[in-house]
Amino acid sequence: MTHRSRILMSIGILTLLFAVPAVSRADSVLFSNFGAGFSYNTGIGNVVGFDNNFAQGDTFTPTAGADFSSLDIALSCFSACPDNLSVSLDANKGGTPGAALESFSVSGASLGVFGNNNPPLVLNSVLMPLLTAGTQYWITVSSDPNDSIAWNLNSTGDTSSEANSTDGGTTWFAPSGLTPGAYQVNGTTLVSPVPELSTLSLMLLALGLVLVMRKSTAQGLRQAR
Repeated sequence: MTHRSRILMSIGILTLLFAVPAVSRADSVLFSNFGAGFSYNTGIGNVVGFDNNFAQGDTFTPTAGADFSSLDIALSCFSACPDNLSVSLDANKGGTPGAALESFSVSGASLGVFGNNNPPLVLNSVLMPLLTAGTQYWITVSSDPNDSIAWNLNSTGDTSSEANSTDGGTTWFAPSGLTPGAYQVNGTTLVSPVPELSTLSLMLLALGLVLVMRKSTAQGLRQAR
């Protein structure tokens, strides 16, 4: 291999190293029935807990495939919320909530008072299960009968199937005919940008070409003497 060829190969490798983009992650909304600014119905909600041990479930279908990253949900404390409640991302089982893909335990004391414009509860995923576009999933909420919790209704007219349980989520009835609560499902996908030559790689390429041209010129002059 000639000296010139080695220089050109080195320049090519350096150019590729600087031109290859880093893979990044992009966040996207897979489903939301919140209004503008995460608005929802502050005065009406589906019952969770109470004497009948109510549990509620709402269904959604992701608009794109992505890893589940977080959930925003409008939950409020109606009268007393001394215990932890459970929020779960579930698979679909014959039109009702099925196996849990990820569950969250939330302190009832962290909920705002029903009737106020409380900020949605934000639950960040640890397991990050893959959600498939066009596949039905459920978000469910259950609690101890001692608690009086409300899943505030959406205010955007969403009428997706809603599931109701009177045994804390052991068995479900769907569609219940109830209006779905307000929530948003977020996902994360890998993004590989189109490779572009960076400024530094272009400078290296230009410098290499200058060096090769100078060397070639010098060799030509020596041969002419």
